[in-house]
Amino acid sequence: MNWRPTLRLCLAVTLAIAGAGCALKPPAALGSGSMVVAAAIKSVPSASSVPELIVLTLSMGGFSLRHEMPVDGGAAHGAVQSLAAGNWLIDAVAMDGEGDAIYAGRAKAQVKRDGVTPVSITLRAVEGRVRIQVSAAGIADTPVHSADISVYYASGSSAYRYYKDIREQDGYFTVEDNGYPPRSYDFRVVLKAADGSVLYESEYAGFGVCPGKFTSVNWSPGLGDIQVDVEFLMAPGAPGNVCAGVDGTQAAVSWTAPPDGLAASYRVYWRYSLFDRYTTSRSQQVEAPATSALVSLSSQQRGSTVHFVVVARDSSGQESLRSSEIAVEYR
Repeated sequence: MNWRPTLRLCLAVTLAIAGAGCALKPPAALGSGSMVVAAAIKSVPSASSVPELIVLTLSMGGFSLRHEMPVDGGAAHGAVQSLAAGNWLIDAVAMDGEGDAIYAGRAKAQVKRDGVTPVSITLRAVEGRVRIQVSAAGIADTPVHSADISVYYASGSSAYRYYKDIREQDGYFTVEDNGYPPRSYDFRVVLKAADGSVLYESEYAGFGVCPGKFTSVNWSPGLGDIQVDVEFLMAPGAPGNVCAGVDGTQAAVSWTAPPDGLAASYRVYWRYSLFDRYTTSRSQQVEAPATSALVSLSSQQRGSTVHFVVVARDSSGQESLRSSEIAVEYR
């Protein structure tokens, strides 16, 4: 039989009563009647097992009656004789081939003397049990002190269950819990050191819980290798052989390129006193391979000694150390 999530299983159960002599004789019961039970299973997306047996438990007062009906061709039929008239509580459970109760429902019915009472029961998925077992094998040398496990509804933003500071036992950090509605879940593991610092944060992993079933999830850290290739972005060396001459309010500055060949441009800095910081202008940037520049000096600084240095810059903007300083009289 091909069972699908949209399945609705109708169970027509006829409980026939004949004559006197009840199998159950509560003092208040007078006469006998019959009951017709229709049980419909409300399916869920995570259902993986199909019901093979319907177990009905009928109870009234301190008396109960159990009746089993195999599921065949999408329906189950059976008869219970000598059912006392009165108010009955009906518990219906659908069992799979492994003997697990995967759907359950309840209804009340009043059996009337020499009458037939129709009853409708909707069987809903039974919650499942979960065990999450975490191994910390492969984590760095720092001992793993505890683990936090967060469980989310798939696509949920906040945790459905949160298990904090789980301690290791027999090599695993383990949680077991019940009351999980059948559906898909995501979980995440955080492994911590004794001081509370995080040693490992996992990606989100998924698992599914089926009606009435036990789900075991085993997780260990994802391990991989990194291949590291190191390259050095070397800064250019300082220019050499700086020369300068002053003519009027202009200084002609020249230099030689650093031997490493990394210079893409140069910049000239100057100051009028050892008590000043070096200054420059954007116009003083010289593109390689040129190795000279004209610098406009302030006429108000005549009579001072001008100090020049030159730096080289590579294509990424790294700047070399300054060249040796050269001093020129500015008359």
